[in-house]
Amino acid sequence: MKKIILTILIVMLPMGLFAKESKEQTFWKWFIKNESTIFEFEKNQDKVLDSISSQLSGYHEDVVFEISHIKDGKREFIISADGISDVFPHVESLVKHAPEFNQFSIIAFRPRIENYADFKLEYAGKEFDVSKVWIYSRVEDGYFDLIVYHPDFIEQESNIFISGSYILLDMAIGEYDVVKKIRYIDHQKLPDNPEKIGLKPFAELQKIFDEYKMANKSLKLD
Repeated sequence: MKKIILTILIVMLPMGLFAKESKEQTFWKWFIKNESTIFEFEKNQDKVLDSISSQLSGYHEDVVFEISHIKDGKREFIISADGISDVFPHVESLVKHAPEFNQFSIIAFRPRIENYADFKLEYAGKEFDVSKVWIYSRVEDGYFDLIVYHPDFIEQESNIFISGSYILLDMAIGEYDVVKKIRYIDHQKLPDNPEKIGLKPFAELQKIFDEYKMANKSLKLD
């Protein structure tokens, strides 16, 4: 009887060949496919913005975005944690995995904006005029604390004033520093004669905060 010798060929496949696509990869794969449409989102604004929101929600429900105006042929696609500290790692991971784009610069967290001191914000039926908002700041044990004073502040609508204030704060010093470098933030009604009791115009916050950062480089609140 003849012996039948069976030769088993084992093919070694590269590790990770069938690895599951990460949520970051899924989002950026979609973004690459739709880059031109997103760049020209004004042509079908509601549909495009809703699509982006849906895709981001699939990555993480609390991650939000903003798209800048066109400058030098590119837009900024800003990925934000909307001020939620626990969401910061998700923003950082998504931006870290972003590929290079011809039409977009990918930015982590809402950045400072130029000329924020001249800004007026309409939010939830309220006007937030930087020129009418004042602040009190202090540095205690190396930590930066802040009180924001509004001329129209009322306790019953404090959530509106708080949310609007955070938008102004992001514009002044950037979302990352607002969340990670300020220990305490409060919101109150603007008293009469604010200058006499040591308050400063909101327009001076950036300068005050930057001086604090320079003097406390070794301090980490992350």
